[in-house]
Amino acid sequence: MRPFKECFKQLENNEDSAAECIHCLKKNGEQILYSDSLKRLIIAREASNPELSEYMTRISALLEIRSREDYEKADRKFNLTMY
Repeated sequence: MRPFKECFKQLENNEDSAAECIHCLKKNGEQILYSDSLKRLIIAREASNPELSEYMTRISALLEIRSREDYEKADRKFNLTMY
């Protein structure tokens, strides 16, 4: 396992890269969830490390996740919850 922040270093401006970033985070034990109130993906560490919200906002935008339905669609396409 590598430090979870390393997962963000390979993030490019496309949905495949965003999905791969989520897979990397999950492989490193991070919890990725959909937030109904924020209408985007969050990483559980955001509660103590708000700077991570920038990354998760970007990943959500790249995957076009703006609702729980969008999240479920992206999960079916990229298997985001496999780990």
